[in-house]
Amino acid sequence: MAQSWPEDRRKALCAWLTANGINPSHIPRDADLYIEPAEDGDPYTGRYLRYEAFHLNADGHRHRDERGLNAAIERRRTPLLVDPPDWWEPYRKPTRQQLLDILTKIRALHRQNEHTGDCEHCSERDYPDYSVPWPCPTIRILIGMDQP
Repeated sequence: MAQSWPEDRRKALCAWLTANGINPSHIPRDADLYIEPAEDGDPYTGRYLRYEAFHLNADGHRHRDERGLNAAIERRRTPLLVDPPDWWEPYRKPTRQQLLDILTKIRALHRQNEHTGDCEHCSERDYPDYSVPWPCPTIRILIGMDQP
């Protein structure tokens, strides 16, 4: 759900969630929202709608997360009763491991040239006329030397 929908699509999405027994106001804007088949051994043989929702107390108010900064989120699933609109696309946030893998790739790409001391990636197009000293801006942000 992490996109900003035009009003007609937002209303259609809310109607679809409601038709599947989900209160749209309980779904965070960037919630995972996707469909998956039932697992082996599951008595329900259809498909499930997987989603993230705010964790609510008995009064219907949002709990805070463990840091006390944001609303607590919980993962839920419900049997898919109504198929999504044709234009809808599933959404899953990247996992922590996927993000760490991306950082590893970025670090491998932006490495220091052993002869020049420049960033090989940032300097590759126009070297020697254009060189970017190591650590380049990308690496400086990754290691916390600069703030974006």
